Amino acid sequence: MIEEQNDILDSRIKLHDRHRFEIKLDMDLHDSARSSYEVETYFFVPRALNIGPHNYTKDNFYNSSQRYIRFSTPKIGLGKLCDPALKSSPLNRVRQDLSKILSGGNSAALTAAICDELRLLGCIIRGEIRDYVKIFVEGLASYAAAEPAGRRKMFVGEGLDNFFADMKNLETALLSLRGEISGPAVPLKVRETAAFFDEYVSLLLEEYLTLLLEALRANTAARTRFESVEKEAVSIVTAQSLYRQTMKYPSVLTPGSTNEVLIYRRGVLKKFMSGVLYLKAEFSEWETLTQVVFGLAAGAAMLFAVLVTLFFQSRYAMNSLPFVMALVVSYVFKDRIKDWLKMLFSKNMTRWISDRKINIIDPVSGGCIGLLKEAVTFIGGRSLPADISRLRNIDNITSIDGEGKPERVFKYKKEIVLYPGKIIKHHERRRGLNDIMRFNIRELTAQADDSFVDYPYVDTVTGEIKAAACSRVYHLNLVLKYAYLDRQARPVINYERIRIVLNKDGIVRLEEVKLV
Repeated sequence: MIEEQNDILDSRIKLHDRHRFEIKLDMDLHDSARSSYEVETYFFVPRALNIGPHNYTKDNFYNSSQRYIRFSTPKIGLGKLCDPALKSSPLNRVRQDLSKILSGGNSAALTAAICDELRLLGCIIRGEIRDYVKIFVEGLASYAAAEPAGRRKMFVGEGLDNFFADMKNLETALLSLRGEISGPAVPLKVRETAAFFDEYVSLLLEEYLTLLLEALRANTAARTRFESVEKEAVSIVTAQSLYRQTMKYPSVLTPGSTNEVLIYRRGVLKKFMSGVLYLKAEFSEWETLTQVVFGLAAGAAMLFAVLVTLFFQSRYAMNSLPFVMALVVSYVFKDRIKDWLKMLFSKNMTRWISDRKINIIDPVSGGCIGLLKEAVTFIGGRSLPADISRLRNIDNITSIDGEGKPERVFKYKKEIVLYPGKIIKHHERRRGLNDIMRFNIRELTAQADDSFVDYPYVDTVTGEIKAAACSRVYHLNLVLKYAYLDRQARPVINYERIRIVLNKDGIVRLEEVKLV
């Protein structure tokens, strides 16, 4: 994962799968009536891939991208989730609302609230376990028993003990909650949501603790030092599969089979749980300024056709051949002029016009809490901003490197406007938003050459001619520019430079280029 930590805008770029990479923006809300962020992403595509305005349109770009807008997962420690004094804990809120139902106060609103809190609890548990395991894995990778305790990675040692202690307390609390929810007085929807939650948490423990075990066993010194931790982790992991079998949950691994049910079920559970954080996005292709500009282009083209018609009408009869030819020519050029002007406006006016607008709707209040505007266009070398050009060429070895790497450039611009006051009014714990875009590179590599090529050479020992299979790759370079106001309302601009190494079969790797 490639990360860039800023003030109120954090970005993370990572490989999602063989053909897609993901750009995730974390936006921290602060008390203001309106906050805005601008992100410009410049794609430098090798000309060898034959990508250009003639065969790669706006529709191609948007069809290759997936967008998700959601609340950030609230941060509550595993230990604090079980604290009865913490009113913001979803666990405590479930218990409070459940008590009302068991006291005869059942209602649709109360049922929905419990289900939402259970789903939110699942998201928080996943986030906390994931973050802890990530820290432990990084620490275990460089752990050395001979080093003084003060120089060892944080959270390895006492941190592991505290982590497992918190998980035990959480397990006890969830076991108690499971017993309360299983009663017949509890609505069916709550019991079904609780079953999904139970299965989901079991899978989380199995998945992340397996990663922890893998890192622990890869370091001999750490494995010797934390033998008791290893035994405890093994005990928890092995118990999860047996537990899901006992509960007759579908997510059970069957050795020797395709296990498609396990992966499918895991995806269903994850989407169900995280769905409580997702916001509704209403897409609109109708942008007033955009339509006005395109209307002016159509009007200018029509004006040309009318003037040509009037000119020839004053000199030739309407049924004459010259007049008919003039009408045909004016009609042909009218459409060409309209398309040319639309392309010209799209290319040079992306600062003011956009391809589409997305209204961000809060599912709780039903109101619009923000909007997102997008525009994409190819740009020529002379139109490339100086700061972007400098960052693109920052890793060139010589001044003529660029001549050996001809590229086409297209820019994707995104403007995000949020209304924090509207969000904070209805949400106590959800104070940040994630904008996630996944981009598929399949269309960019449609005309790529084969991934491997035979390279003939002469063996230096035997003198024989041999052939070596060499990888053929292409470099898709991205330069990202982030512009926003910090908490003191001062303008901030940050940059990122990413190299995506790809071939005909997909993405090979992501590389971060240092901006020095």
